[in-house]
Amino acid sequence: MWRHLLSTGALQLFVVEDRAKSLGSQLVSFGGFVFVIDDFCAEVRSTLPPYLSVELARRYSSQHWPILKRDRMARANSDGGLNVLMCFQGWAPGQFSPEQSLAVIEKHGEALHLTLRGYRIKEFLAEPIGRETSEWMFDAGARLRRDYSNYFRDKPRRKPESSQRPLLVGLTREEALAHPGANIASLFVYTPPRFHFSRSERALLQHALMGRTCEQLAISLSLSRWTVKKRWHAIYDRVADVDSDLLPPSIAYGAHACSRGAERRRRLLNYLRQHLEELRP
Repeated sequence: MWRHLLSTGALQLFVVEDRAKSLGSQLVSFGGFVFVIDDFCAEVRSTLPPYLSVELARRYSSQHWPILKRDRMARANSDGGLNVLMCFQGWAPGQFSPEQSLAVIEKHGEALHLTLRGYRIKEFLAEPIGRETSEWMFDAGARLRRDYSNYFRDKPRRKPESSQRPLLVGLTREEALAHPGANIASLFVYTPPRFHFSRSERALLQHALMGRTCEQLAISLSLSRWTVKKRWHAIYDRVADVDSDLLPPSIAYGAHACSRGAERRRRLLNYLRQHLEELRP
């Protein structure tokens, strides 16, 4: 299931790392999202038992797989919008000082927004486990959807301790517009893409954002260096047709041709970091 989710792009992951620690112990927090169909959201809000990631695993081999693959995700993102389900999140074990906890929470929130920025979201759902995680979600603007009290009343042997109690929280686009100051409400801010890059162009730009050179891009994308160069020129032409002032003009010959090309790439990548909708399916 993990291999399928990752290879199809259905699972959106983020991590927060402490780069000052030794290799292998840098992970501080993590989270994962999937985009799900409307009917599954309705089930989640009404009848499904707690521990939704387990429910997703149960349905993996059935005909009722509710997670959108890339093609359906793209259609929804171009039309009415996407339902986001945070299927897991966690924190590294250990005690943090109040100042460290504040830093971790801030970076965790930044990573969450970076992962979802640029998508047209219509509903956000999450299932925090325990008091601290639930309080963080409420403070960020999420609303309580279910406390699963009926479920645990009928199955008292399964009732966890309060520190491990799951809750269902969420927010819709309409609620976010009514309370724009909430942190999670900013997930619903959407700007349509301007350049409409092709799928192959988006793949190159996503790899370039990780700092890869043309040689590294060719290797990671299984392309020739000539094809990578040609793709860059097509990207620059597309950008120039839409926004001629965004990039410096090209110089075909002379000593400044190479440096001007690097400057064009730098400006474009800086723009894309602030406008991730250009890279979404």
